[in-house]
Amino acid sequence: MARPVLGDREEELVLEVLRSGQLSLGPMGPRFERSFASRFAPADVVASAVSSGTAGLHLGLRANDVGEGDEVVTSPLSFVASSNAVVYCGARPVFCDIDPVTLNMSVDAARAAVTDRTSALLPVHIFGTPADTPAFESFGLPIVEDACEALGARHDDGSIVGSRGHAAVFAF
Repeated sequence: MARPVLGDREEELVLEVLRSGQLSLGPMGPRFERSFASRFAPADVVASAVSSGTAGLHLGLRANDVGEGDEVVTSPLSFVASSNAVVYCGARPVFCDIDPVTLNMSVDAARAAVTDRTSALLPVHIFGTPADTPAFESFGLPIVEDACEALGARHDDGSIVGSRGHAAVFAF
C-alpha cells in the first residue's frame, strides 16, 4: 500500500549488521527495542521484537491470560492474523460490526458482543485511524491493540496509539 522510505542511513545500518556477523541476537535488536519503547510515556513499557504481528498478538493475548474457551471481541475488517492469534490461544474470535466512518470496531457493537466468556478486546487501528480505545477502557476488560497499521497515529486526546491498552502490537 505504500513504498518504504529507505535512504543512506538505513543502508548504513544494514551494512553495520551484515559486517558484525550477527544477523540475529546481536546488539541491534535490543537497541531497536529500547529506541521504540522510548516513544511511549509509561515507564513500564516493555518492547519485544518478535518475528511478526501475528506472533506479537498471540503473545499479547497470552500475557493477558486469554486461553481455552475464552472469547475475544474483535473486528472483522482486518488481516487474518488478528483472529488467528485468538484461535492460537484456544479462544474464539467474536466479530462485531464496524463504524461506517472510521472502519474501526463500533463501541456499541463491541459492548453488545461482550458476554461472561469475553476475556479481552482486540481492537484494530485500521489504515492508521485509531480505534476508540478510550471508550473500550470503560468495559473493564484487557485490551490488546492491533496497531500494526497505525505506527505514529494518535488519539483525539493526543495519546499515542498503543499507549493505552494492556498490550499493543506494531508491524514493520
